[in-house]
Amino acid sequence: MPRRLSIPCLTFLTLVTIALLLFLGIQPVVKAEVVTNGSVQATAPLAATPPISSNQVGAVANPAVTNSSTPTSAPASVAPQPVAMQTPVSLNNSAGERSSYSSIRVDGPYIAMTFDDGPDATLTPRLLDILKERHIHATFFVLGQRVQEHPEIVVRAVAEGHQIGNHSWDHPPLNRLAEGGLRHQLADTSDLIKQTIGKAPVIMRPPYGATNPRLSRAIEKEYGMKVILWSVDPFDWKNPGSKVVSERILSGWKGSGGAKPGAIILSHDIHKGTIDAMPATLDALLAKGYKFVTVDELLALESKNPTPAASPSPSGHKTKRSKSKAS
Repeated sequence: MPRRLSIPCLTFLTLVTIALLLFLGIQPVVKAEVVTNGSVQATAPLAATPPISSNQVGAVANPAVTNSSTPTSAPASVAPQPVAMQTPVSLNNSAGERSSYSSIRVDGPYIAMTFDDGPDATLTPRLLDILKERHIHATFFVLGQRVQEHPEIVVRAVAEGHQIGNHSWDHPPLNRLAEGGLRHQLADTSDLIKQTIGKAPVIMRPPYGATNPRLSRAIEKEYGMKVILWSVDPFDWKNPGSKVVSERILSGWKGSGGAKPGAIILSHDIHKGTIDAMPATLDALLAKGYKFVTVDELLALESKNPTPAASPSPSGHKTKRSKSKAS
């Protein structure tokens, strides 16, 4: 009488047979078997698993994280992505309450030069020299991280009559931040400015002009700073060249008007082309009869019944509009 194979032996032979078939490229439909009370019982067939492609292997090895704010691993460093400069719009509400300032209605030829993103270790001191030679006071909207690196430049600027404004800690769009992030960007920067020059800033400029009436009013209420935008933008951050920067400030460009009474002029003291443009630009504005004031001084000069804004130029100075395009 032939000897019957035990259940373990049958199971081993079955597994060997399946492995051999898979090795030969044959995908059988296999019935799973379980042992219950010493007997073999069949279950439903198991579908054969399709092979995994090389692309799928990579996906399995590095699964994507979805619906989660915590990544599996953070990169060593992330380069900030540039955000296009936004043209400021009127941010007054229906009741006439002003939530931000792009220009000021004045009776005289007063303008405010403003410089963002500094202080720069080399360019800002050079700009301060240019302003000092012409007895011009300007307003600097500074970044907290740069003040931390070069506090002595901010101290010098204040000593020479310039105003310091808050421009956030490291230049993110404020309208995309939660309350905690907003507090860091504004409160921490204001605290550092106060530690550096002895007083907290009372004005601020949102990076990229990214704000809205509700946010601007909240900034003034919660952080004690008026939101200052601009009416003249030479797009100097695109580095079009010093001559183009100068001509755009004097004559305007695209949607941005040129210098006129009550204008708030935007520039950046971290670009060499901007600093190179300043001597000729400031001299031309002085020749036209403009008087330079800080933003605070310009706000104080606001007129309830201003005369029509006309060029104060006694010399009839004209500047040709550049045909150069910003890169």
